[in-house]
Amino acid sequence: MAGYTTLISDCDGVLIDSEVVAHEVLVRETQAVFSNVNCNAFLISSFGQKTEELVRQVAQFSGRSIPDDFLKHLRTVTDAAIEQHAFPVKHVEILVNHPRLKAVASNSGMARIVSAISKVGLDARSDVKILSADQVKQPKPAPDLYLLAAHEMGLEPAECVVIEDSTSGVLAALAAGMGVIGFVGGLHIPMHHAADLREMGVLTVFDSMQYLPQVLSRSVGWGN
Repeated sequence: MAGYTTLISDCDGVLIDSEVVAHEVLVRETQAVFSNVNCNAFLISSFGQKTEELVRQVAQFSGRSIPDDFLKHLRTVTDAAIEQHAFPVKHVEILVNHPRLKAVASNSGMARIVSAISKVGLDARSDVKILSADQVKQPKPAPDLYLLAAHEMGLEPAECVVIEDSTSGVLAALAAGMGVIGFVGGLHIPMHHAADLREMGVLTVFDSMQYLPQVLSRSVGWGN
């Protein structure tokens, strides 16, 4: 097995079940502005992607400009909805307390990540670095965020294994030269998603955090 030493986690859909909430807000708010587009259909496969890029795609398709304050408004109402309605992934404490977890790297803004890690109790760990796509030039699926995580920890990318739920996140981690384990236990996961992640080259796929110790033992050789 490769010499993996350190675990990195995505946030939305892995630590906290927030993707459904965020998607509902995104569809509602974009539909109000771009009424000539069926935003529910257009955004059906949006999870794991940067919100700003999705809005740009909708605007381009609609032929309308993005209102000056829309992205700021969208982030504010999305963060508020997640704070109120999203909840920790079941058995997430097993991941949160894992001694090899050393970073969380998310396409979300820092305020949303901080709120999420507070919900799951990860704010109690001072040894875990928190990184947002706001800190890099290109979000996932570009490798920038995961390369930054490795740099911040003083590690080579090949020493890191990432838990990801989205195809964009898997692409980012693989492009960074890291191992990837697919998590498909979120409420937002579509049919056949596990098969899609396997085809992309993840080490393995699992659907409940209660199995994390066994998954890590089997896929990267770490003891329970």
